[in-house]
Amino acid sequence: MDLETAFMASRLIIAAERLQVFRELHGIKLSAPEIEKRLKIHPRYLTFFLDALVSMSLLRKKAGLYWNSALADKYFIRERPLYWTRQFSAECVDVFEAFTVLEKILKSGKNPWTIRRKKKQSYIESMKKHPEEARDFTQMLFYYHKTDAEALAKFLDLHNFRSLLDVGGGSGVMSIAIAKKNQNLRACILDIEPVCAIARENVRKEGLSNRVEAVAGDFRKELPRGYNVILCSDIGVVPKALLRKAYRSLSPEGMIALVDRFLSEDRTEPLDKLLYHLVGSEFGMETKQEIAAALKSCDFRKIKIHNLHRDLWVITALKS
Repeated sequence: MDLETAFMASRLIIAAERLQVFRELHGIKLSAPEIEKRLKIHPRYLTFFLDALVSMSLLRKKAGLYWNSALADKYFIRERPLYWTRQFSAECVDVFEAFTVLEKILKSGKNPWTIRRKKKQSYIESMKKHPEEARDFTQMLFYYHKTDAEALAKFLDLHNFRSLLDVGGGSGVMSIAIAKKNQNLRACILDIEPVCAIARENVRKEGLSNRVEAVAGDFRKELPRGYNVILCSDIGVVPKALLRKAYRSLSPEGMIALVDRFLSEDRTEPLDKLLYHLVGSEFGMETKQEIAAALKSCDFRKIKIHNLHRDLWVITALKS
């Protein structure tokens, strides 16, 4: 596809996701009038919309009936839980709208929300005010990071450690994977209360409530003390102030582990992080070496950098 067509096609897919087209057609065949009735899509555009999805090999069509292609069932049903569909598609729409004013962003230095005169709530404010959004966002990340969590648990050697603080641990996906791998370890997920409530459900479903807890707190303030391991995974910017708090909080033999898709040393990868940063994301934009230097400046020692899988990295360091 040329870029213009690709842009429109991607927006078409997001609309299909938000309207639940693929979930409605999972396992059944429906006519256009039946889809219109179920999904409340206006008949003026319905068949053009459905036929465009057929053209993209996401739907199949025969004798006036539509159904999911194997690709749609694989990608939008089996590999994408409902939480992902609702939350991620909504975020994609925000990004699309922000990119419509990209030239103004580049020339003015302002963020897209200021240019478009829309108020952008912070993550914490949004999660506290909208419980359903908090659930969708948190559970979306639970499924998104499952493979990452398994890779981290496999890599980290924690047999000499007894307690872990999962800073901004969200859904608990990292703590759950690590606790399963290390029967000797107790973990504490630190996040805001609406998110902790969801994490507790996930922990209970995994049968780990006796060793993994979720405690409401703000890691921008002080961290609870005495933990052997502090984990910071995908929490956005990692300022030196947080690293200093972690150093003070850790037990004398403690270790810190920072997990993220850090920028490459020439700052050209990953592409999606660079693009999201243009439209006001709060992703951390540090390189691995910049993180290592920050750890060293906070008196951490034996700093190691390891590629977990794909473009995900873990940086570990010891307090002593």
